[in-house]
Amino acid sequence: MFRLATKFLPEPAAFERAYMAGFRHAEFFLNADVLEGADDVIANARLYDMSYALHFPNKPGLNEAHLRACVKMFDELRASAIVLHPPMLRKYAEPLRAISRNLVLAVETMRVPRDEILSWVQQHQAVTLDMEHLWMFTMPGTPLAEFLSVVRSIFQNHSACVKHVHMPGYLPGQGEHRPMYTSREFCMGVFDILAEYKYDGLVVSEVNVPFQNSFELKMDVLLYENWLDQRVGAVADVCGDD
Repeated sequence: MFRLATKFLPEPAAFERAYMAGFRHAEFFLNADVLEGADDVIANARLYDMSYALHFPNKPGLNEAHLRACVKMFDELRASAIVLHPPMLRKYAEPLRAISRNLVLAVETMRVPRDEILSWVQQHQAVTLDMEHLWMFTMPGTPLAEFLSVVRSIFQNHSACVKHVHMPGYLPGQGEHRPMYTSREFCMGVFDILAEYKYDGLVVSEVNVPFQNSFELKMDVLLYENWLDQRVGAVADVCGDD
């Protein structure tokens, strides 16, 4: 079963806030300053019973020390993936792999044309499916049912390529990176597909900083827990009918 995660800049207060809200998995947003303090981040991360993924910096200008710090963080925290935007993958994938061949570099879906999405996933082999990007940029304005059918086709054809998932709440016309509970049917529909295809990676409630407060974080945890309860209840009903 997939695991619900949150995303934050890895500062001490952010760890505590996420953990107290009920999250046991997190994705770190990295930049040059964070990488220069990698030892402190690793020490703080180890204070919590959590697992982690890393989001590579979105700006260039990184040096070898930054790359080695990222690899060290990946190794020492046993991170599940390093998420990269396509330009950063093109620029830094080989230098990173020259340091370690064991990295999971999961390129994020950004503005992929709809008729290219399946070939794009297959081409990259290790991807981060950003569900908001898929609906906003790949299928703008399409009905939810149509969007979910395309997500299903990705898993039907290339489920092994999906290493990480970004799952902010989204509806056409809303702003980006809102909490999951603000778009319940969207999120739960994706959850159902992930469970059906036995995706077992992280699903990240990727929200903007103003939503990274105790109330909003707890609401997203509750959405996930309610979905789990409904799923368990549905399975129990089927077994009872047998």
